[in-house]
Amino acid sequence: MKFNLAQVLTFGLLAWTGAAQAVDCAAVRERFQCDASTKYPLHLSFDDGPALQTTDVLNVLKQEKIPATFFVIAYKVDCPAIEKQCQSEHPNDAAKACVQPVRECEQRKQILQQAKQAGHVIGSHSYEHLRYSEVEQGLMNEHFRLARQVLNPYLTTNPPLFRLPYGDGWFNREQKPQVLQALKANGFQHIAWQFSAFDWDEKNQQGDKILANVLEQVCTRKQGGVVLFHDGVHDQMHQGRLFTTTHLKEWIPSLRCVVDFKLLSFFEKGYTQHR
Repeated sequence: MKFNLAQVLTFGLLAWTGAAQAVDCAAVRERFQCDASTKYPLHLSFDDGPALQTTDVLNVLKQEKIPATFFVIAYKVDCPAIEKQCQSEHPNDAAKACVQPVRECEQRKQILQQAKQAGHVIGSHSYEHLRYSEVEQGLMNEHFRLARQVLNPYLTTNPPLFRLPYGDGWFNREQKPQVLQALKANGFQHIAWQFSAFDWDEKNQQGDKILANVLEQVCTRKQGGVVLFHDGVHDQMHQGRLFTTTHLKEWIPSLRCVVDFKLLSFFEKGYTQHR
């Protein structure tokens, strides 16, 4: 195949542009004062989904060959409950008003199934996003039971994994031991996190602040762990955490300068994974 001069120059420009956009790992490590000779183990976890944009996260993880864990709000895939709630809110036109909410719920179920089929760990983020140390014991137990029942087709470990919303019941476990006790009674194993991207905070949703949050913590502490991101928004049923889902692919190259991505089992024991 022959190329004319214009084509050669175009290909050369593209190659140069790609090279120019490559991450300077030395600069990344210098900026965050990271040890140049160390890569820290890191596992990505995502809360509050599934959401429509969870597919964007899955695409990045597939392209980059990175394992992750998704902690899912069970109500978002409880389609019968969503339909029943919609019917109660629209008694006169439920047949029309409830078509879209149910269709979106079915779509979220398909996205969650895609995450499972991709080999990622699926855990529960409870039935609703509540501070369970502040709710009545009976409601807490019912939500934990429903979380397991609704998510049972998707959960990928034995025992199933659970992350408490807000970390409430974990951070204050000495003062509020009833939350972890209820989790254990419902057969769950709790999974916390060592680092947070703080991507839920709108003040961080600009530039590379979220990336900086993670790298500053890792390099300051000089250790690895599980990092908390969000693919969903807890009080929105279908829309995801857009800044994270949009920019995750841009953060991965800089993260690779400092971390090695690991399976959750590198950090957490006591469970077995199945498909």
